[in-house]
Amino acid sequence: MTVSSQTNKVIYVGNGVAKEYALPFPFLDQNDIRVRQKLGEIQTERTDWTVENGNLVFAAAPENGAEIAVVREVPLTQETDYRDNEILHAETLERCFDKLTMQIQQLNERIDRAVTVDVFDDTQAASLIPAIRQAVSDCQTAVAATSANAQTAAERASAASTSAVDAAASETNAAAMLGTKANADLNNLTANGKENLAEMLMPDYSRTVVLTAGVAYTASCAGVFCGYYRGTAGTGTTYTVDGFTQTYAAGFDDNLRPSGASFFVFVSKGESYSAARANNLYFIPLKGVAA
Repeated sequence: MTVSSQTNKVIYVGNGVAKEYALPFPFLDQNDIRVRQKLGEIQTERTDWTVENGNLVFAAAPENGAEIAVVREVPLTQETDYRDNEILHAETLERCFDKLTMQIQQLNERIDRAVTVDVFDDTQAASLIPAIRQAVSDCQTAVAATSANAQTAAERASAASTSAVDAAASETNAAAMLGTKANADLNNLTANGKENLAEMLMPDYSRTVVLTAGVAYTASCAGVFCGYYRGTAGTGTTYTVDGFTQTYAAGFDDNLRPSGASFFVFVSKGESYSAARANNLYFIPLKGVAA
């Protein structure tokens, strides 16, 4: 026999009916064949099969959607004993070479599924693989949570802009909304993921954009419009965020902070802001959000 195929593994998907599947690679012994099934997240080894006419035949058809991995796993041994001056049959020698080839193919298939590092990197696999899994998990969780929070924050901000009477009420509603969302999502985050999420939801003051009176500004990314109006008491000013307009009366408390004119509004990318009069008005992107 020769080993002309480089394949030592094939994966099928069951349909609940088919029991017979082709074996596209040669093998020396039926005991070298391993059959594993994956259904959902559960993996099992199937032993209810036989080889008939070069095909794998199951006693019970694999369930619909079940993945079936058929693998040739040759023992990494050499059991042929050669003796001096004995006749060396070509078939015996060829069988040994076939087994060596199959063993090499088997190791090559495992290497193709392995994580490797640069030739100059001395990182050990035992520490590399867990780190990769954790990083992927943290990234997926943080991205999903941030997207959901940004979308929900934009919806709450639109509703709050039509009914809020002062900055305290608007900020309280936004904080309550974010707190509810965070409580639902944080249970699924690692400690590192929680830190990343909290960091990404904080304003990045180093990227603050100072707004100009009468000039509309469109948010280039998720962030907040915030600020307050300083002017003569009673003159008031008008703010418009993404088409929703609110007029505030100017007034000051004992600390010279405007009473009723402050605001802090979460917005999504593409929402715009304009003001009839402006003073100390800003757009602040969220940390970790690209402009």
